[in-house]
Amino acid sequence: MRFPGRRKHKHYFPVQARDPLFLHAGLSAKVAKTHVVGVDQTLVDIDARVPDELLARYELAKGASIVIPNEKAAALYDELLRDKRILYEFVGGTVGNTLHNYSLLADDVSILLGVMSEEIRLGTSGYRYLSNTSSRVNLDHLQPVAGPIGRCFALVTPDGERTFAISAGEMNGLRPESVPPAIFDGASSLVISAYLMRCKHSDPMPDATRCAVALAKERGVPVVLTLGTRFVIAERPEFWRAFIKENVNVVAMNEEEAEALTGESDPLRACDRALDHPASDPSSHRA
Repeated sequence: MRFPGRRKHKHYFPVQARDPLFLHAGLSAKVAKTHVVGVDQTLVDIDARVPDELLARYELAKGASIVIPNEKAAALYDELLRDKRILYEFVGGTVGNTLHNYSLLADDVSILLGVMSEEIRLGTSGYRYLSNTSSRVNLDHLQPVAGPIGRCFALVTPDGERTFAISAGEMNGLRPESVPPAIFDGASSLVISAYLMRCKHSDPMPDATRCAVALAKERGVPVVLTLGTRFVIAERPEFWRAFIKENVNVVAMNEEEAEALTGESDPLRACDRALDHPASDPSSHRA
C-alpha cells in the first residue's frame, strides 16, 4: 500500500536544499524551479531464459542482435509471458532512465514526453514501464498509441549466450502536437538523445523532438543532448555538428562518441573541438 505524502528519504542531490555557506553567512537564496523535461523512446528491456529451440523457431541467430517486426515480437512476448520465462523487465531508454534517476536522487519533479500503449494489460511491457518509473516522474503527457511500446529482448540460452531481439513497436510515434508548450515554462533543462533523430522517414519522432527544442529555446531553457553511441554519430557527423551548433547547450558523450563527433581520439582535444561549435546563445557552455 502506498501512503499519501512524500517519503522522508536522504538523497544524494537534494536540489532544493539551502546552500550551507549562505546559511552560515545569514543570507537567504530564492528557491529556483528545477523541473527537468525529457523526450524519449519509451521501451522496456526484457531478460528471459530460453531453450535453443526457441531461437530456431523464431529464426534468431544465436549471439546476434536482430531487429524483428512487431508481429513476431508480440508472439515472442506472449510465449515468454505464458511460459514464465521472463526474469526481469527493466525500464529502458536513455532519457527515461536519466529522468527516473534524477527524480529519485534529487527528490524533484521531471516530465517525460513519449508514447504509451493505450490498452495496458497487467504484467505487460507498458505496465512494467509505468510501475517501475519513479512517482516523481510526471507521465501525464505521454501520448497514447494503439500498440506496444518498444521492447528489447535479451534471450539467454543454457550455455549463457545472449541473443538480442529488438522491436521498435510504436516508440517513435510521438507527434509534434503532443508536445505541450506550457511544460517548458520554468523548466531547468530539456534532455534529448541522438536516438530520437534516427528513425524511419514516416516516424514523427524527429519532428516532435525539433518542436520540443524550439519551445525550449524560445523560453531560454538549456538543451542537453546525449550522443547515444558512436555508431549513431558516425553515420552523420556533419549533421550532428550543425545540430549542436544550432540547438544544444550541453553535450553528454564518452570518448568514442566524442571522437566520432570531432575526429579527435584524445578526449581532452575532443572536448576542446566540441566547444568550437558554439550554440546560438553565446553565453551557453557545454561539457
